[in-house]
Amino acid sequence: MEAQLRSLALGFFDALRPEKVMKVSEWADQYRFLAPTASAEPGRWRTVRTPYLKSVMDDLSAHSEVQEVVFMKGAQIGATEAGNNWVGYVMDIAPGPMLMVMPTDDTVKRNSKVRIAPMIEATPRLREKVATAKSRDGDNTTFSKSFPGGVLLMTGANSAVGLRSLPIRYLMLDEVDGYKDDIDGEGSPIELAKARTRTFSRRKILLISTPTIDGASAIQREFEATDQRRFHVPCPHCGSMQFLKWERIRWDHGKPETAVYVCEHCDAPIEERNKTTMLDSGKWIATSPENASDKKTGYHLNSLYSPLGWYSWADAVRAFEDIKGDTNKMKAFVNTVLGECYVEKGEAPPWESVYNRRETYQINRPSTEVVFLTAGVDVQKDRIEVEIVGWCKGKRSYSIDYRVLLGETNDKAVWDKLAEIVGETWKREDGAEMQLRLMAVDTGYNTNEVYNFCRRFDVTKVIPVKGSDSLGVIVSQPRALDVNRAGKRIGRMKVWSVGVSILKTELYGWLRLERDDDGTPPPGYCHFPQYEPTYFRGITAEQLQFKVDRRGFRKFEWVKKYERNEPLDLRVYARAAASVVGIDRFTDQQMDMMSNSYGTGETEKKPARKKRDGSIWD
Repeated sequence: MEAQLRSLALGFFDALRPEKVMKVSEWADQYRFLAPTASAEPGRWRTVRTPYLKSVMDDLSAHSEVQEVVFMKGAQIGATEAGNNWVGYVMDIAPGPMLMVMPTDDTVKRNSKVRIAPMIEATPRLREKVATAKSRDGDNTTFSKSFPGGVLLMTGANSAVGLRSLPIRYLMLDEVDGYKDDIDGEGSPIELAKARTRTFSRRKILLISTPTIDGASAIQREFEATDQRRFHVPCPHCGSMQFLKWERIRWDHGKPETAVYVCEHCDAPIEERNKTTMLDSGKWIATSPENASDKKTGYHLNSLYSPLGWYSWADAVRAFEDIKGDTNKMKAFVNTVLGECYVEKGEAPPWESVYNRRETYQINRPSTEVVFLTAGVDVQKDRIEVEIVGWCKGKRSYSIDYRVLLGETNDKAVWDKLAEIVGETWKREDGAEMQLRLMAVDTGYNTNEVYNFCRRFDVTKVIPVKGSDSLGVIVSQPRALDVNRAGKRIGRMKVWSVGVSILKTELYGWLRLERDDDGTPPPGYCHFPQYEPTYFRGITAEQLQFKVDRRGFRKFEWVKKYERNEPLDLRVYARAAASVVGIDRFTDQQMDMMSNSYGTGETEKKPARKKRDGSIWD
């Protein structure tokens, strides 16, 4: 602390001098060097490589009237380095207290070591002013970098303590869509951090993020409160200005290398080799001028603008063709490539439409297309409900059977009936004999009995699961949660958390799918036998609703529109089990090999790679 005060004192008189009239982009072009360990193009920074970043950076310059800059963007466009240029500019030209906030302390550590430290080391002007990490005076640590006249503090948005205390003139909020809505009961981390800048009339705030879910995205809310600038580039054929949109990309199916951009004015195809010239002549144009303000600007940029040699149009097409009905891949594409919010399709299709497409295949007789079987299990007071699901290439699925095992779940008898299903054999249409690859049992009711049942089997056969609406992945790494009422761990039982919101959204997307004109079912298509209407009401029993809680935080919540939602839960758990088995990473070739291995015993002998603790998690 003494060292930081000494550094601030040494820079006191420098800070009293008028700041140099230099823009952030000019400083970067003149002084910034990219480290080989942190950049694919090491050496001197050149704004001409990413001309769209010039205005974003220059709004952050000391003599700009702008106080707040919002940047909603895709990946691979240089936004992170533009923010780092501003950090270097503050250290060298306009010193003062600066705070950088990232989603967690872990991301702060990684960014400090991989981005900030290499930037300081590679840039002579910064290396002269920032103490070395080897010094003993504490000026340079993972979370703090002191320089004459100022200090850079770095903290995670998961800690309210790091967002309070000293006044801050410069604030950089990175990947804000990764922040929690409320931190330690004190409110939004974004607002907590902004509050630290209020005492500075010439404050600067930068918010950067790829967006997430429409209606819940923080960067979306901030961007929509600005003039919403988009980078317009000229068509090399007709000269008309336009901003790049995904729907104007055209290519021959299966040939991403043929991707071109079709001008929205003259319909002429534009080859990507023209991109450099187009970017050089581009300019930012406000699309919501009614929101214009001298104090706040907003920019949106997708990955189609990525310079030649970085992320190409062909790369974007490959990512799009790889989606193949996968909701999570589509979400990632919309967020990280298009830089747009993903609209959750939480409205279930009419149950009648799913009911009316039932098929006449035999229950408990898997189709030859089925590669492996999983089961989802829901536990109630007086019964256990089970759905066995067969999984095919492209994540298509067949409901093999739906069973209700009656009996008090405090008694062993009904659990013995469930155990029989674990050991059951199903004969596929081609004669191959199949067993369950994995059963996922919900721990939400009668948890101790669920644990006792799961202990009967190896984790390659049965796992306990717990649903989570807020989980951002399909299935999380298992955690030891086997405790008694006093909170004491009583075993090594591990529980898999399941992102039920993600899987319900995915399932509803699949239930809306229709067969192609030739009758071919698309990837993700769900096949059902002649079940009763109750099943189809249950599998479409919930809908996603957008709500604002009493503290003003916006969130989505799944709400029942039909009381008996067990079919929906069971399908979600069977899908989670399929993910643990590996369906989200298996190639079509691997699925073919698995399907052809029945009868040899190969699949059953090697169900999954096991760790020392018996886990099949990869």
